[in-house]
Amino acid sequence: MASFKMNIARIKGCPSPRRVGELMTKFGLPATEEYGVLSHQATDSTLFASIVRKTQQTLQRLNAETNELTSDVVERVTVYPFGIKPDTEQLEVYAGSAAAIEQVGAFLSNCLALPVVVETIEIDVADALDKLAHHTKNLQLRSIRVSEYAHNSFMIGPYTPKFLDSEHGKEFMEQYADFITTASVRFAGSKGKVTASLSTKACFGFSCHEDDVSVVKSILRKLV
Repeated sequence: MASFKMNIARIKGCPSPRRVGELMTKFGLPATEEYGVLSHQATDSTLFASIVRKTQQTLQRLNAETNELTSDVVERVTVYPFGIKPDTEQLEVYAGSAAAIEQVGAFLSNCLALPVVVETIEIDVADALDKLAHHTKNLQLRSIRVSEYAHNSFMIGPYTPKFLDSEHGKEFMEQYADFITTASVRFAGSKGKVTASLSTKACFGFSCHEDDVSVVKSILRKLV
């Protein structure tokens, strides 16, 4: 099994994929810029690309002989693969979390000077779990995180219970449906089990057989 990410957002004002591809070719991978283009492929309806963001990170080292600390600045590179469908105003980022969506939006607007607006999508996790039950087999609710769990009248706060069976999980979910922030599930794929996590920001993480990736992505898109 391999692990994957798919964070879905809304993008407005994006020109055609081929136009974006032309601008990405022109921008390239400059040595002095924070962002750069690793690769891209455009059709009439979709753009798939990978960009990098370079940041400086300071590492401290201890000189055991002198008991002195020294600092070294190293370059950290983060890769953001993503896909855009302008006709449906959909942006998918296949790495990181909601912050990765912001980075792709910053690249498009600042580096390519595109008049785009990127917005996160809020989903109801409880409703998404109901949809997931209709599109999968043998769905098991493994855990839920709630923002305001009240153990008693003197204690309230975030809580992430793990469930031994889905029925107990459903009972807990119904009681705290308005406060669910993330959920973890398991269901059957054609090549084996699939585990997935859902969040209110339409950020999904999942593990499955590589042959099931496209099917799982299609299922998760239906939750938005």
